[in-house]
Amino acid sequence: METALSRTYAAEFDPQAYLQTYYTGPDAEDRFVTRFMVTALQTMPANLLTLELGGGPTLFAVATLAPSSREIHFCDYLPANLEAVRRWLAAEPDAFDWEPYIEMTLEEELIPVTSAAVAHRAADMRRKVTRLLRCNALDTAPLGPHTQKYDLVVAQTSLDAMSANIAEWKWVMGNVSRTLIAPEGRLLVSLVSGVEGYSVGDKNFPVLPLTVDDVYQGYVDAGFRADTFQIETMTAPDARDYVGLISAVAQKAAA
Repeated sequence: METALSRTYAAEFDPQAYLQTYYTGPDAEDRFVTRFMVTALQTMPANLLTLELGGGPTLFAVATLAPSSREIHFCDYLPANLEAVRRWLAAEPDAFDWEPYIEMTLEEELIPVTSAAVAHRAADMRRKVTRLLRCNALDTAPLGPHTQKYDLVVAQTSLDAMSANIAEWKWVMGNVSRTLIAPEGRLLVSLVSGVEGYSVGDKNFPVLPLTVDDVYQGYVDAGFRADTFQIETMTAPDARDYVGLISAVAQKAAA
């Protein structure tokens, strides 16, 4: 399903400008999100079938997800984002350099950062990402004919960007739960807070300004167990045009 938000995103989003704006090197925000993922993954089983939903042109989350996953499917709405990811997976010379983010991930995992460790993690990422797919979380089959259930779905600053209001946010959360997450599977999200949009160059893109209570209610209404809900917040770095970050995870109820 197309919306005004998705049409604007498809027409105006520039993956390279986004990377040059928000991924100039690991900062406190990246460490916050990575640390939350590392801690959350420690509570999950090994060998997860994982989906990164709306991953954009970025692979920093995959660096954290790879050791816990037997297979990672990566999806995005925009073909240009998938192409940016494909170039790195293929080790093409013009691909974005994710090595500083792999080093950060190893530091957060308390693994000594050596050239061999970085190369091993990069190889693990390339081996584990087995599918690049178009996706739209507003569709009742978000991955089209490839739609299936996953042990873990990770959505980094994507579900809030595709929701125009709270009702739509709750519908998207429910749709992701129904169509993509296995019984007792988990959904891990990161969101920006305190702002209604973000900028990439001279383009502005809307996001839904969610509160901690909004996030909690979205999970519970979508069938996730309240007793498994974990959430952390941080104030955004001064250079950002939003106020803060929210990371959350919860486990879906058994069938």
